[in-house]
Amino acid sequence: MQSLNFCKNIDLLSIDRDMPPFFLELELDVDSCSYLQKRFDFIEVSNVILSANIKKISKDCWELKGNLVAQITQKCVVTCKPVKEKLEINLEERYVLQTDCASMIAEIDIGLPNVEVLETNILDINEFIAQIIGVEAESFPKLHSTSETHFFESNEKKENPFAKLASLKK
Repeated sequence: MQSLNFCKNIDLLSIDRDMPPFFLELELDVDSCSYLQKRFDFIEVSNVILSANIKKISKDCWELKGNLVAQITQKCVVTCKPVKEKLEINLEERYVLQTDCASMIAEIDIGLPNVEVLETNILDINEFIAQIIGVEAESFPKLHSTSETHFFESNEKKENPFAKLASLKK
């Protein structure tokens, strides 16, 4: 498996319909994991592995299928203690090269989810990995042992707003 530092680009025009799918199997190196850790303010990022195939499915359109695995640790939003999460993400993305002629991309509905219109023929694998991890990581990490009441409401008891009126009635 190839170790990846954060500078991997793929020229999609080099992948043709007549060719077998382009196979990617990459593991992020320590520096790349550190970059993701700082970018998303995680405690730790490790064991990030991308395994995918890229194939051309029509004129100026490519499909990426595979999976991404990552181990991340974030701070609990209540206690600030570490919360570990293992991401196992199935990927199915389509990339359409932007052209001046709309009829060229009529075969692909670019309004569908997981379809990205590219301005250039270069697919930045590093940014792809970063975006997937940023979207798929728990956005509200919380330890399972943290009580719901501690998190969603304060410990102080709120007084009934009509309690003072009741005391005046007496």
